[in-house]
Amino acid sequence: MNKKTLLKTLLLFGYAASAQEPAGLIVKTNLLNLVAKRPGISIEKTFSNLYGLEIAYTFGEFKNISYRDYYHYDGFLFRAKKYIVPIRKREANAFYGVYFGNLNKTLISHRSYDETGIFSIGRDRDFTASSLRYGGTFGVSFIPKNHFLIEGLTGVGYGNYYNVRNNLKAKLPAGYFDLQLWLSIGYSF
Repeated sequence: MNKKTLLKTLLLFGYAASAQEPAGLIVKTNLLNLVAKRPGISIEKTFSNLYGLEIAYTFGEFKNISYRDYYHYDGFLFRAKKYIVPIRKREANAFYGVYFGNLNKTLISHRSYDETGIFSIGRDRDFTASSLRYGGTFGVSFIPKNHFLIEGLTGVGYGNYYNVRNNLKAKLPAGYFDLQLWLSIGYSF
């Protein structure tokens, strides 16, 4: 992990942990993960209506989508947030932050050719790997009533593979571009 990214993450966690007047606990699920047939769950603790620490568990699988025959994933994600203004009900609450976590993947895909045999789509891959991922995130949360919550966020980062078990002789990349899209509903205590 990049030293600057690690330092920024630790500083943001330090600011959030030292904040006073806890605002509450939020339990959420990512609705977009239902496409992968399994909902994820996350728990966020807010501090001083300005900071949030979140832990999320996400998992799912895809079968026969595009050129991927099988894709299974699961992992934890830790996110530190800084709200731009104090959290208020019935208002859009924008935030930014950093995240890091792990992701275990199993990916099987086969290259497909057109009828001429000249053009191909995809790559032949068959591997299982663990990875560490990290990056930045930004989003908006909205509390329309007393406890119900809607949140949308995106995260962009990078993941490094380790413990790779490659079932083919093809060389695998050392990492991957990590893009996250979340549309969550939840309950604020």
